[in-house]
Amino acid sequence: MTRFFTASALAMAAAWPQQSPPVFRTTTHGVTVHVAVFDGDRVVTGLRAQDFDLRDNGVRQTVSDVDVTVLPIDLRLVFDLSGSISDADLRNYLTAMREVAATLQPHDTCEIITFDARIAEAAGRQPPPISINLRRGPTDTTTFFDAVTLAMVTVPALDRRQVTIVLSDARDNASFLDEASLLEAARRTDAVVYTVLPAAPASQRAVSVARLQSLAMLTGGRLVQAHERAVGRAVITALQEFRQSYVLRYIPAGVTLEGWHRLEVRVRDRSYRIRAKAGYFPR
Repeated sequence: MTRFFTASALAMAAAWPQQSPPVFRTTTHGVTVHVAVFDGDRVVTGLRAQDFDLRDNGVRQTVSDVDVTVLPIDLRLVFDLSGSISDADLRNYLTAMREVAATLQPHDTCEIITFDARIAEAAGRQPPPISINLRRGPTDTTTFFDAVTLAMVTVPALDRRQVTIVLSDARDNASFLDEASLLEAARRTDAVVYTVLPAAPASQRAVSVARLQSLAMLTGGRLVQAHERAVGRAVITALQEFRQSYVLRYIPAGVTLEGWHRLEVRVRDRSYRIRAKAGYFPR
């Protein structure tokens, strides 16, 4: 059964940054950071805790643990079904969903959220194989801000890794929330967010790219630009990249446990390219 999200749920999401504790995976006892390391376009593996230089608000921290095991993944796919998406695009998206679901491991889970004028659950959280119930509603309006903000509200799970993949041109004309609320949610989410931009009109592309890049970079993900017939491959590539990232853990020292904490991560004595969450709010 397709489940639709109500205005009350969105109102809760709007109030969440001010009234609820942030959902970044951190406590007063420790902080966890997902870090992807690249040498050019090659993913770097085999690093240890002592290889990382991590600073919290400019203060160097001691990385106590680096997890390089394959933890189960909780994948949340968010697909745009609004009027800017043609029927041919829709067929390609459904194929992409099935291709991505087929790559999941037995202990992974997946849920699929779609949006146009309304936000719907096309697949509840479940292990593979994934049962998809894709239904298109009114397409004259699009609720990108609402859908993606709601999708980034997560529940921390120390024994699992959370990734949200958003496929959209990032256009919006009907949301209750705004872009500032979206980016605030990105600062607080426990998930790494990858954004996938299919073919978009030239007049809209600059806005789409800027919006999707900002969203992904705040969480330690990235923007993937894909040809409309290669959407599945683009999402699978992002998911494979996420699986190879490191999970660093440390206990904050020399910093106050309040407000926004800016994170800086690098590999000692190397010029590797690093992608990690921009920062966090302590609990």
